[in-house]
Amino acid sequence: AGRRLALARGPATAAGRLGAVQRAAAARLLGGCPAAYRASLLARPWLLEASLSPDAAPTAARTEAALQLVRALSGRDRLRPLLQQIVDALVLWTGVERGLLLMPTPGGELVPRVARNLSQGDLHGEQLRLSTTLAARALAERRPVVAVDAAGESADALASVHLLQLRSVLAVPLLARGEALGVVYLDDRLRRGAFGADDIGWVDLMAGVAAVALADARDQVRLRRAARQARLAEQKLASLLARREDEIDALERSLAAGAAGGAGKRELRFDYSEITGSSPTLDRALRLVDRVAPTDLPVLLLGETGTGKELFARAIHRHSRRAAARFFGENCGAIPESLLESTLFGHVKGAFTGADRTRQGLFELADGGTLFLDEIGEMPLAMQAKLLRVLQDGELRPVGSSQARKVDVRILAATHRDLTAMVAAGTFREDLYFRLRVIEIAIPPLRERPDDIPLLVQNLLKKHGEGRKFRVSAQAMERLVSHPWPGNIRQLENVLRAASVMSDGTIERSHLGLDPTLRAAPAAALGALSMRERVDALEAELIREALTQTRHNQSRAAELLGVSRFGLQKMIKRLKIVT
Repeated sequence: AGRRLALARGPATAAGRLGAVQRAAAARLLGGCPAAYRASLLARPWLLEASLSPDAAPTAARTEAALQLVRALSGRDRLRPLLQQIVDALVLWTGVERGLLLMPTPGGELVPRVARNLSQGDLHGEQLRLSTTLAARALAERRPVVAVDAAGESADALASVHLLQLRSVLAVPLLARGEALGVVYLDDRLRRGAFGADDIGWVDLMAGVAAVALADARDQVRLRRAARQARLAEQKLASLLARREDEIDALERSLAAGAAGGAGKRELRFDYSEITGSSPTLDRALRLVDRVAPTDLPVLLLGETGTGKELFARAIHRHSRRAAARFFGENCGAIPESLLESTLFGHVKGAFTGADRTRQGLFELADGGTLFLDEIGEMPLAMQAKLLRVLQDGELRPVGSSQARKVDVRILAATHRDLTAMVAAGTFREDLYFRLRVIEIAIPPLRERPDDIPLLVQNLLKKHGEGRKFRVSAQAMERLVSHPWPGNIRQLENVLRAASVMSDGTIERSHLGLDPTLRAAPAAALGALSMRERVDALEAELIREALTQTRHNQSRAAELLGVSRFGLQKMIKRLKIVT
């Protein structure tokens, strides 16, 4: 070690360092010697104090050493040898007994990553004991911390220094890219003031080199981990898409065989008696439901407000492999944005003001079953991104939790809006759209199947008649069949409920409360409008009619329309209806 020090720092510096070692050894010997023998020991020549002068730090050599280490950054294959080289250089050039490179654990404890002595050997066992007080202070304050004469300072302030009998200590934080990654720690038990201003500056410089190396290594690990996760996700997605393609191919072959199998209405495998009607447009939708129900494919249900989208969703669930599990439905447009994430994904106790207990979200409640997301087009963009992540990864994190939870849920979504136009306008995520629209089923509005209205009227009066029998006059039935029904079956149901209360057994035209001037629009007039414009116009007419009937009481109008008050207010705002 002395020879290495002499070659690196020069003979004078080496002699000064060795002289300090000699003086410390002599002091320990004299301190433990009985007074009677002390005088004779002092006469020994090798106990005389050395008088060599220390040499100035060889700045040029230090700079060259630093340049060599910086060059080594680009050519390194492994991080540990480079860090050892840096610590060896610091120990050698400062002439101290030992040097360590410390890094914090996830729990915040500083542990040695590299520990070296002046002989360029590794430290082990008791040799690794150090002043964690000074090292932790350097890391917390992000600046070098030095003890010039630690033995002379307060034992209370530097208990670990006194316990280890240290004289000089230097701790320099490893800073890179705005982060504190660790600490370079140097100490000496023999010399007071072992670290001058030049030493501290040079150690700080070399600590910066080590910090860059550590930051680069950490980033490489993160990149490799991200690449590995991306490969796994890609493999998982490819496997999922392959299964979905097989299921879609099977569905297409089945539908093609059904279409070629003969004329007329095809026999369905499952019972759909809860869905009333026999029109060709309804039959086409039910045939597709019949094929897609047993699969696990996501389904997007398209239809105007009140067409019975949830009824179709429940039918799909009931005839699926998940029928024994639970079905949950939620209207995405009826929940304020601030509550939607918690509703879907749940939250932990204390996640936000009012979260006095942990609560499961709909995804967890529906685990193994089916979740129906109605009015998916009303979901805010930020929430769309979170939903997409759950659909891609099959796991979620409740609000306020750092723990991911696996979920297995079949998603059925529905909307009355034109999602294709929303994707083009940037108000709906394209990737989420294609995730949800694996199978698309269009549910016809009531005005497109007027022949189903008499049977619907009969079933609805039976459902809400409370045991009473009702007859519908010919004039009332003609009015019901000719009405455009912008609110579809839901509006028809509400009209019949009110009429059954007003009548004494026979429902007349006057009991219906329908605007006599409002008739189904001619096909030519409707054809001049886009689907979005047609739906908006019909919705606006329905809302105005409900507001008029309830004297602009929004709560009662919402109840009449079968939507929440919050949902009605959103529709009024979107359609710019003056109230």
